Amino acid sequence: MKDKKPVSKKLIMLPLILGISSFCTFALYFYSANHAPYTYTDIILVGPILSFIGVIVSIITRRSRKLYPTLWTSGLIVCLFSFVICVLIIILLIAIMAATFNGNWL
Repeated sequence: MKDKKPVSKKLIMLPLILGISSFCTFALYFYSANHAPYTYTDIILVGPILSFIGVIVSIITRRSRKLYPTLWTSGLIVCLFSFVICVLIIILLIAIMAATFNGNWL
C-alpha cells in the first residue's frame, strides 16, 4: 500500500474555523432576535450546517491527528458542541411554534 501524503495544517484548522463561525452565526441570531428589525433570524440554519461540515472534515482528517493532536481535537470538540447547541435551539424554536399554533401556551 502506498503511504498517504500527510494532510496540511490548513485542512486540520478548517473544523476549528467552521466551529467558531458557527458560534458567530449563533451570536448573530441572538442579537437579531432581540433587536427590532429581526433581519438575521434565518441565520440560525447556517450554524448546524457549518458545524456538520466541520465534523465531516474532522472525520476525514482523523488519520493525521497524530501530527497536530490539540488542533484536531479542539476543532472536533468545538464543531460538535456548536452543532448540539444550534440543533437544540432549533428544536426549541419548533416546539414554541407548535405550541403557539395549537393554542397551547407553554
